[in-house]
Amino acid sequence: MTDHPDGSVSCYFFDIDDNLLFLPTRLYLWNAEKQVEQAISSGDFARIQGELGRSARWQAWSARPETFRDFRDRAGVAVGEQAFIADLLIAVCGAGAWKGPSWPLLEYAAVRRRPVALITARGHAPATIEYGLSILASKGLLAGVPPLLGIYTVTNDEVRTRVGAADPAMTVPSVKKLAIKHAVVTALKEYGAAPPHRFGMSDDDPANIVLAISAMRDCKQVYPDKRFFVINTNHDEFEKLEIFSMTHPVTALSSGKHLLGDRARAQGTAAVPTSGGNVSIYVSNMDNAVDFYTRRLGLALRTRIDNEWAEFDAGDGLTLGLHPATAADGDARDRRRNQHRASRRAAARDGR
Repeated sequence: MTDHPDGSVSCYFFDIDDNLLFLPTRLYLWNAEKQVEQAISSGDFARIQGELGRSARWQAWSARPETFRDFRDRAGVAVGEQAFIADLLIAVCGAGAWKGPSWPLLEYAAVRRRPVALITARGHAPATIEYGLSILASKGLLAGVPPLLGIYTVTNDEVRTRVGAADPAMTVPSVKKLAIKHAVVTALKEYGAAPPHRFGMSDDDPANIVLAISAMRDCKQVYPDKRFFVINTNHDEFEKLEIFSMTHPVTALSSGKHLLGDRARAQGTAAVPTSGGNVSIYVSNMDNAVDFYTRRLGLALRTRIDNEWAEFDAGDGLTLGLHPATAADGDARDRRRNQHRASRRAAARDGR
């Protein structure tokens, strides 16, 4: 379970669709004017969902509960005959590429017996997803089903209740945030609260990445001795971001540690290498910060999600991310600033 003398373990959290697996599951958009459906892939839906009801091409199209019917279990149907199992078998038995960018990490977790949580927008019963993992293991595609911290299908009513999503209006990213925190607490109960465990969440959706960063930041504040990572697989390269507290001196020389986590030592399976880098900067005013980095520094704005996240291409594989500072972060800065001012006033009084 662990190679570390301090008893710590690395816990892997995965989104499923287009991150762990490429599955042929279809979504069904509805055109109320023409009373017709249009089937699209999950990848297409991720690209155009912001245009539904807005742009000229998609103005008459919308999502409704029936849009996601293949992402739910059908009542009264055996687990082996559910849509997820059928789509999984079609994918792995077909000629097309089905392994998502985070698949090698799941392989590594299975070989090394690392704890895993699956956190997905799907609404199947967790047992359905676990049955799918057992199929992958039975076909020799995984060394075995890794230890499961939980399967969080966050549009499943029972799962939402389990993670505390009492308000039915909570969005999928928001419930995923609760699921991440729930999985961390579960891991600490299972493997002990004292060791400096590591937690990483990989996702391909920019909106979910923002909430994952926020969830990991919240966890870091509660468990400052643990390490928390977010892996963005939305782009061609892996971008692995570690969450540090605002006051942490992020220097490899002072800590003597590899800041980006475990080295791959799997037998016959290598973990995916990281490339480039990702720097996260907390800002108090997102509009002013975006203006500064684009107009003054000339960086290309890659992604912006309201005031929650802005991402820039800084060249040479470096990604610069802006994230709003929390009130606690602002309080810490104010304390440091006030301490600095007090020391200057004391020095002036002493004539130094």
